[in-house]
Amino acid sequence: MSKQNQSFTSTVLKLRFMFHEYYKSNPDSVDTPEKIHTKEFGIQSWEHNWFCPKRRTRDESGHETSYGCGQSGKSFEPVTKCPKCESPEIQTTMWKRHVGYLNHDELLKALMAIAPHSIYHSAAFYEIPVARHMNEKEWIGAELVFDIDADHLDIPCAKDHDVWRCNTDSCHKTGTGPAPDSCPDCAGKSFRTRKWVCEKCLEEAKKHTVKLYDDFLVNDFGFDPSTIQLNYSGNRGYHVRVHDPRVYLLDSNSRIQIVHYIMGLGLNTEKVIVSQGRVNRIPDRSFPGWSGKMADAIIEFVRNIDAYSGTERWVKPLREGKIAALDGLLRKPPILSKEAKSIGLKSWQEIAEKAAEFYGGEIDRPVTHDIHRVIRLIGSLNGKTGFTVPEVTRDQLNDFNPFRDAIAFDNGHMKVKFLYSNPGVPRFKIGDEDYGPFHGESVELPSAAAAFVLCKGVATIE
Repeated sequence: MSKQNQSFTSTVLKLRFMFHEYYKSNPDSVDTPEKIHTKEFGIQSWEHNWFCPKRRTRDESGHETSYGCGQSGKSFEPVTKCPKCESPEIQTTMWKRHVGYLNHDELLKALMAIAPHSIYHSAAFYEIPVARHMNEKEWIGAELVFDIDADHLDIPCAKDHDVWRCNTDSCHKTGTGPAPDSCPDCAGKSFRTRKWVCEKCLEEAKKHTVKLYDDFLVNDFGFDPSTIQLNYSGNRGYHVRVHDPRVYLLDSNSRIQIVHYIMGLGLNTEKVIVSQGRVNRIPDRSFPGWSGKMADAIIEFVRNIDAYSGTERWVKPLREGKIAALDGLLRKPPILSKEAKSIGLKSWQEIAEKAAEFYGGEIDRPVTHDIHRVIRLIGSLNGKTGFTVPEVTRDQLNDFNPFRDAIAFDNGHMKVKFLYSNPGVPRFKIGDEDYGPFHGESVELPSAAAAFVLCKGVATIE
């Protein structure tokens, strides 16, 4: 085994041991999902389980050939070809699905024994959660869940700390920000990406979580706050779960309608922005639902109209009449000012439609409408950061800081060696301390900061 491979294996073993010690020392931190005996669990391990299928085929001349050896095994490193016969047709997974636990004690015992990279459970309730096929599980309902993730938010800081690298063998060009559609050097379409997380990312995710909770779940849908459970995901966002029996039997189509409402998609603004005589009217903020949100939605849209890339006929007059439009909309009750010239009823209705989409809550749509989706176990550890996945009350959310309040490892120090890469590891903050940037050096770090960079895969234990 090469020195680099030994460092990688030592790092994974160290992290798994740290996770084991955490669960052993903090048994009360692990949440017990509602009706745990009906939940399917999914476990992501630290190891890659590989299998090399043995197959026969015929070439163009009709001669039979075979490849693969039929063997299997485990590896702490990613496997791209069979370690035994070097066949590239290898199958790998880090996942184990269709797992079930009867109670909290069974779950905790498994966590201490396995110390997984990550653990999830279904939002759904099943009669037979351990059945291997979905149609055998006998679905009996599902919580309404939401995922607010910085990955799905257009956040400027991603251009500073996210990194991509072209996978083409002869290229390997790197760049910052989201990966392009094609490599600017070789036109390749395959990239490796490194998504970072910073305070700006998480503040934006928190803002959308608050909007989802306050404006939509409580105010519009009327859910009792006692039925809503919030948690930090341990990485780039937050999760929201609604434990209300009224939502359990909703099918995917019903959940899609909820998603569209929250995101402001498909609103009939012709019923919201109307003409009364010679005056265009907008509802007062006291109106329920999207009618009452529309004035504030348009205000936010108008304030950012200079950055809007659309070419609709109303864009230029709205930019020219921006001050007058805002003056009217900020009044109580709000009005659509006539001083904003050349913007008629139809234009205001189109503006309202665009504004609703920009103002609506940003959520990961497939998570909510998929009635078989799994979601992280509250109280577990996230193997992408080494942070906890803590429950957070609505009152706590305003001041919650993951880089301070989701720290799992706060004792001791570790020496780590950063893997050299261009543009290197960006500056990051853990607790009250700033670290980095790093470019291949060996550094002794407090355990929380060390676990973070080890889990991120940008350093190895030394």
